[in-house]
Amino acid sequence: MYKNSRQRKQAERDKKLADEILTGKVKVYYEPPKKKSQANRIGGATGEEGAKEVLAEQYMRLLGLLIPGILAMFSTVEDLRALHKTKHKLPALILYGIIMFMSQTSSRREANREIGGSEVAELIQRLVPEFTSMPHADTLARLLEVIDPGTMEKQYEELVREFVKSDFFKAVNPGQIIVLADGTMKFVRDYCWDERALSRNAGNPEKETYYAYMMESVLILNNGMVLPLLTETMENGERLDGDKAKQDCETKAFKRLAARLVKLLGKGRVTMVLDGLYATGPMMSTCTNYGWEFMITLKRGCLNTVWEDYEGLQKIEKENTLEARWGERYQLYHWSNDIEYIYGNNNKKLILNVVTCRESCYGINPKKSGKPSEKHTDFAWLSSSRVNAENVFRLCTEIARRRWYIENHFLTLKHQGYSYSHCFSLNWNAMKGFHCLAKFANFINAFITCSQNMGDYIIAEGIKGVVKKAWTYIKEHGLPDGACSIAPVCIDDNGRRPKIRFRQIKLKHTA
Repeated sequence: MYKNSRQRKQAERDKKLADEILTGKVKVYYEPPKKKSQANRIGGATGEEGAKEVLAEQYMRLLGLLIPGILAMFSTVEDLRALHKTKHKLPALILYGIIMFMSQTSSRREANREIGGSEVAELIQRLVPEFTSMPHADTLARLLEVIDPGTMEKQYEELVREFVKSDFFKAVNPGQIIVLADGTMKFVRDYCWDERALSRNAGNPEKETYYAYMMESVLILNNGMVLPLLTETMENGERLDGDKAKQDCETKAFKRLAARLVKLLGKGRVTMVLDGLYATGPMMSTCTNYGWEFMITLKRGCLNTVWEDYEGLQKIEKENTLEARWGERYQLYHWSNDIEYIYGNNNKKLILNVVTCRESCYGINPKKSGKPSEKHTDFAWLSSSRVNAENVFRLCTEIARRRWYIENHFLTLKHQGYSYSHCFSLNWNAMKGFHCLAKFANFINAFITCSQNMGDYIIAEGIKGVVKKAWTYIKEHGLPDGACSIAPVCIDDNGRRPKIRFRQIKLKHTA
């Protein structure tokens, strides 16, 4: 009965859409991507013990394609500890740290409890033959205190560079490279634990708080996979004559981040998607100078001269409109091109394109006795590309509105297993080191959970559920019998390291 009713309502919606297209009310119809919902069944896909072993086996097989090459990158990192006093080698500790975050351990103490006495030692020993016993999490923290965090960040840059420059990346992501960037708070304290920490008081000096703040960037692939890119830590400089140095901020951090991204991704082929904070002349000029395209949120009250020109042009450029339907949502686009914007003391000039979208959708409002209601949402963006009827939907809906992917990325890092907001160490260098290890873990898990081999498990268990069940099995039973792809990390006499076998991982094709 329910199925027949649902089919009847869908047929009515399809007939209404056809009538609207025929009458000209809706010029274009875009089919939204269909995302499969997580299964709602008892036990998920691994209700039996044998199914859990198969899940762990698939996870370990994919891990074996990535982790040896990644671990070999650290063979060039100098160990600054007193080697005659060390029990655990640097590669083993680095691998232990990556596993901490891959298995979604929330603290050093939990790592000692959950990993220290588990069967994970078999995995580490398989990769690092000289490994003898599980280290204490404090040993890893002491190592990260003496290693330059910039060195670890360079190792991660090398990982991303190897992926982006590969033929595999060009095959799965042809066309533009979409990069998102935004700042987020890592953790906050009511005391100054390090002079490099930022501070704020909201107008009340007695309530000064201190916090660590990061500028993050992520790479969005055509299939919807989100990979962490580079991180720029916002930190105060040295105090001068006893006075506090000028505080770091997002705009300064973005310029430093952009200078690193252009070395990694090159000029051209990159589209930056940013929020309204970056709708300023210097930020847009930075993107333009690097040959990057951009889509930046434009808020009311920001760039008033641009808004005035746009609203004036709308009165005469009535043809620059498009009515479209995206699934159940109605969209009305307006745009104006070649708007001149002057900024700075030197009267620098930028040519901008502005596009707005009013989106309407119908739904049941529980606050109005369950009666259907119409909801309107307004969007506005600054575009580096000229806008027309052929590209307006792609620029706005398929690119600009992907800005929410980075917000979802922050949600995953903070609340879905990676303990982004937890202070793994109050030492500034160790904090950045733990942060970098978490990025390696997030990169690996993103690749594994986005592969076609894990597709059925992801639908049944969810990403967090798959990762949790795989590592729970390994902690309790060790490596599954079929995990034969885990091989020792070997560096030959010429310094050649094993390659990361991206090509052997079949990624899903759709978002």
